[in-house]
Amino acid sequence: MAARVILHLSSLPRLGPNDVAHLEQTQQGMVATFGVLQGSLVRVLQRLVAGEVVAVERRFVSGVNRRMKVYRLTPLGVAAAHDLRHPRIDRPLPQRVEISWVDEAAAKSNPSSDSERAGA
Repeated sequence: MAARVILHLSSLPRLGPNDVAHLEQTQQGMVATFGVLQGSLVRVLQRLVAGEVVAVERRFVSGVNRRMKVYRLTPLGVAAAHDLRHPRIDRPLPQRVEISWVDEAAAKSNPSSDSERAGA
């Protein structure tokens, strides 16, 4: 859910100091966009704010007659959104191991292998 919030906020226009925010930058707008309960969204937003990925401020929102909490990405959040959209490909992928030590140990402790069963 945190990744969805970060990508959502990154897709919205950045706000200048005196700009009016869009409803999609508020809890109400994100609840409608994601189709989730507000309580679960609030917990995710609190974690993102605590991690300094998202910043919150009160602003006027277009179509609403009062100021509301508006969420925006911090520079760390912008970097996180970039990483989510463009994962690094220079990381080595884990190698698939055909036979693990568990398989070998099980084969040694179990003398009745498939080949012995076939011949018996």
